[in-house]
Amino acid sequence: MGRPGRGRGAGGVALPTHAAVFVALAVLTSYFAYLWGATSPNPAELLAPAFFWYAVSLALIAYPLRKAWRAFATHVRTAAGAGVFVLYLAVHIVLYGFMLESILVSVFDRPFVSASASVYVTTSVFAPPTLPNAILALWFNPWITLTIPPVFNDALSFYSIGIAVIIAILIVANVGMTRELGRVCSAAMRSRTMVLFPALGIVLGASCCLSVPILVTVAAPSALVLSSSQWVYDATYFFFPPVALVLLYLNLLSVEGIAATVKSSRPNTGGVVAESASAAPAQGVG
Repeated sequence: MGRPGRGRGAGGVALPTHAAVFVALAVLTSYFAYLWGATSPNPAELLAPAFFWYAVSLALIAYPLRKAWRAFATHVRTAAGAGVFVLYLAVHIVLYGFMLESILVSVFDRPFVSASASVYVTTSVFAPPTLPNAILALWFNPWITLTIPPVFNDALSFYSIGIAVIIAILIVANVGMTRELGRVCSAAMRSRTMVLFPALGIVLGASCCLSVPILVTVAAPSALVLSSSQWVYDATYFFFPPVALVLLYLNLLSVEGIAATVKSSRPNTGGVVAESASAAPAQGVG
């Protein structure tokens, strides 16, 4: 029993240190971007965001989302889990790629067009070297542009890819735990309507992240009023994914709580049944 405890303690120290080291590397590397100047792609602007978002993802999965990761690792092996993961990831990356492409066009005041299908990596040095510009560099750099003439342009960043993976992990964990809750309710002879609210929570969390991008990018020009306001793109790109992450995390906690409550009621029911069964022969003998 002692060894697992020590292992957890060692891991608890090693993981935050590991993440902190990569955040420090990201900060240090970002300052080298100014030495290379306007070179694109700038090696420092490739490495710094990679270090930073790796550290953030590791910290999230290792601590608040540890149970979600374990549930994901179990349920992604099923056909349903793998299908949900791939489908959400693809839809999220494409939709938020449209968002990022629009934001970059607004920031740099030039469209990303190409005469032929192409994939290229771009970085930008946000000068002067201040904290706000360093944050912008981490959010945007590098961006990978996919162009298929005449109409398709999509831009990806480490932020959009990283948070898409985290949300997809939470969705698969929620779907898997909700299906398990349905089976537990059936075994305990509880109403399966208890699964309704967790299922609605999954829909709310996923739709919170996808509904506005769909409205702004796919439903245009019917959403012309929204799509003409650049702040809608900015708010959607930066605000909605973290909100969806929090909602899905809270929903997963509620599913675990409901499942624990249902499971804890099963031994009592079993005990009553066993006691009645043992009492019947005693009555017969008397």
